[in-house]
Amino acid sequence: MLRIIDVDHLHDYVLELVFSDGCVGTVDLQEMFLKPPLSQVEGFEHFSLTADGNLQWKHHQIRADFFRSLISPDKTAIDHRNSALSMEEIIKQAAWDSMCEGRTDILQAAIRAYVEEFGHSTVIAKAGIKSRTSAYRSLKPDTTPNFRTLVQLGHAVITLAQERET
Repeated sequence: MLRIIDVDHLHDYVLELVFSDGCVGTVDLQEMFLKPPLSQVEGFEHFSLTADGNLQWKHHQIRADFFRSLISPDKTAIDHRNSALSMEEIIKQAAWDSMCEGRTDILQAAIRAYVEEFGHSTVIAKAGIKSRTSAYRSLKPDTTPNFRTLVQLGHAVITLAQERET
């Protein structure tokens, strides 16, 4: 299933998106948000990344595959999933955005995407987390994650990506 793994609000109604298939691109959603029902959304920049990799503005959710269809093939290129450096950059940016906005869901979503790529069991074992329940709970949307667990999971996925590259 296609997922958005990272999103940045660039300006106005323009977002830069990174997808689980490696596609990276920008979308301008101004026309969509000027018409009902999205014209009712206040604060375009106040979106969240859902557990299944879609974007949500309060009660309005837009699927990742719709966004992906808006990006022309010539704007796809980099497979971020295969690069440990790119993973590290995305997780660092997500951590920064989480702190700036006071929203743990940003960091959760970034780490969750990579945990799912490598598989929960593999990442939890690499992280040395004894409580699988704690690891799952830390990645579950609408929960208050344990920061230590998120750090362990983030470190584990970066380590797994580095090992894959060697």
